[in-house]
Amino acid sequence: MLKVYAGMEVDLLDVVLACKYDGVVLEGLGQGNVPPTVVKGIESLLERGIPVILVSRCFNGIAEGVYGYVGGGKMLEDLGAIFATGINGQKARLKLLIGLNKVGTPLDLKEFFI
Repeated sequence: MLKVYAGMEVDLLDVVLACKYDGVVLEGLGQGNVPPTVVKGIESLLERGIPVILVSRCFNGIAEGVYGYVGGGKMLEDLGAIFATGINGQKARLKLLIGLNKVGTPLDLKEFFI
């Protein structure tokens, strides 16, 4: 789980990729937006089948695909990022662990996070 911040660079997501983690939860700005510099790293993770779950880092925030600019939630949703609406980063991390470790038929994580 990574907390997104203004000025964040892609190198943190490169480390996630290099460490071969099974998934990542990003606590995005506002409605789940990220700085444009981070988008390339999110694309790389998604291209390799590593799920990227977005939540809002705001206390009462709701992450949704609203804004279409580079790094905006709508763009990230179109890339394949999954929004965990209504839960915080810690709960999204636990839910991702459960989803990734389900025995038997694999879960559709997008459905699982609705």
